[in-house]
Amino acid sequence: MKGLGVKRGRVVRVSGMQCLVDIDGEEWQCDVRGRLKEGPRQATSPVAVGDWVEVTSLNAPNGIVESVGPRRAKFSRAASGSRPFEQIIASNLDLLVIVVALAQPVLRPGFIDRAIVMALKGHIEPVVCINKVDLDSEEKAHRIGDVYRQLGYTVIYTSAKTGKGIERLEALLNGRVSALVGHSGVGKSSLLNAVDPSFSIKTQEMMRKHDRGRHTTTAVQLYRLDNDSYVVDCPGIKTLQLWQVDTTSLAEFFVEMVPLIGDCQFRDCTHLQEPGCAIRYNVEKGSIDTLRYQGYERIMASLI
Repeated sequence: MKGLGVKRGRVVRVSGMQCLVDIDGEEWQCDVRGRLKEGPRQATSPVAVGDWVEVTSLNAPNGIVESVGPRRAKFSRAASGSRPFEQIIASNLDLLVIVVALAQPVLRPGFIDRAIVMALKGHIEPVVCINKVDLDSEEKAHRIGDVYRQLGYTVIYTSAKTGKGIERLEALLNGRVSALVGHSGVGKSSLLNAVDPSFSIKTQEMMRKHDRGRHTTTAVQLYRLDNDSYVVDCPGIKTLQLWQVDTTSLAEFFVEMVPLIGDCQFRDCTHLQEPGCAIRYNVEKGSIDTLRYQGYERIMASLI
């Protein structure tokens, strides 16, 4: 039973051991209770954007985060540094919108593959968003997008400049908790501003309220689109190092490879160069797209 003055809310922003928590539509400044930091360290922070937490009221709207609820889904990566820690970028997501640009910066299918792996690992539905289609022929966008569409993934083509695809993006975000992820410059914020013109103003207000002079403009934050829709705005991700995915499990996150894993000649086949590999055979005969297999090879090379 909750004690007197204990409230439940959703974390919308984290900076160090302080966070901003949405409690009944009001943003509370909260510190994290010291005991949540005790014990063996498993992640970069005990609290993540999107977490449901219980907060003890001090002097409203200020409080202390006492506990973190179970996470039904999460998008994470391996934190940079020599020691292996999980960096949970956002939790309790329904949708991960993987944004790549057709140009400026150059489209990198490898990022799509990595993000899909971590979405599936975290029990989140991935969506591929190819942005800036006004900068090049749509033929190129559809050639890449069709690879993922044929695998059953939702693919959308957008341009914040022309408005193409914005209505469909808005429909996908409706009623869900989503996150937009991608490299710097792919146009995530432009897309969110196209969906909701007040996005930049409200996020700047959130930063001013929480940061209080600290240099945390690259923090992840959860933004309310309406009563039923939330979106996480993630800073540009330079590298997406997979967390708790290894050479023996990677193929399980490539949906077209899963039915073939047991057909290889060797049980411990890495699907790279072994004889009798069912996956490589299907690549050669065109049943598995070369673009995807190349993505698999690159990820494997980073794991070996």
